[in-house]
Amino acid sequence: MTAAVSIGLASYTGMPVSTTHVLSSSVAGTMVVDGGGLQRKTVTSILMAWVFTLPAAVLLSGGLYWLSLQFL
Repeated sequence: MTAAVSIGLASYTGMPVSTTHVLSSSVAGTMVVDGGGLQRKTVTSILMAWVFTLPAAVLLSGGLYWLSLQFL
């Protein structure tokens, strides 16, 4: 329900959001509020993936661009 409301509001206001991020954050937040067994290792893995995705994409695309310039 939380994810649906968040995505609906973002869509209504025209804000770009990642449905995957909203959904996983909603599940984690709900588990914390309900006192559920939120695994720290899993949350850390998700956060690290979010943090390192953009720099990895920049480095990979830049490297491939440079490599293509060398051969073309």
